[in-house]
Amino acid sequence: MRRSSTLAPVLEYTLTPSDLAAFAAWRSAEAGEADPRRRRMRVRGAWLAGSAAYLVLFAVSVLPLLLNLELVLAAVLELVDVALGAAVGWWEWRTGRVADVLLRRSNLVRARVALEKSGASRKVWLDPDGLNVAAGERTAHVGWAGVTRVAETGDHVFVLTGSDAAHVIPRRAGAEVTELVAELRRRLP
Repeated sequence: MRRSSTLAPVLEYTLTPSDLAAFAAWRSAEAGEADPRRRRMRVRGAWLAGSAAYLVLFAVSVLPLLLNLELVLAAVLELVDVALGAAVGWWEWRTGRVADVLLRRSNLVRARVALEKSGASRKVWLDPDGLNVAAGERTAHVGWAGVTRVAETGDHVFVLTGSDAAHVIPRRAGAEVTELVAELRRRLP
């Protein structure tokens, strides 16, 4: 790391899809049930879990009866299978376990696409006017008024610059991350 006319060391690091997905997960957790992506994933998860349960039950219980032409018993078991599939779907809707897996997977896919567009290498530094971030060939400057919040987790620092925008700094970028965060916090209102 080098110093020039900066207020803190220049951080140089490479972002991974997991880094960007960590920000998406953090933002989703902060929003809780108000997050529209989480709500959509809850619906998808309930549908997937209920459908999978129904298909397994159908294959095990009803299909053999249909093949043996025992239609009355097959019809009764079909009703039971539908009810159990609905119960599993309802359980998933309440717990959201499949939804969490779907959301993590979706966040990773979106992160990979974002990194393909912007590049993974980053350089972050502070100057008297604000925050500077270089990603590949592009450099962005955010004035001090544009930095709305600094959020920290065990593995990352998120420098929020809008309602849905943040610069992700992994702590693995080095001990200088702490110095950069301290300077950012000094500048925030």
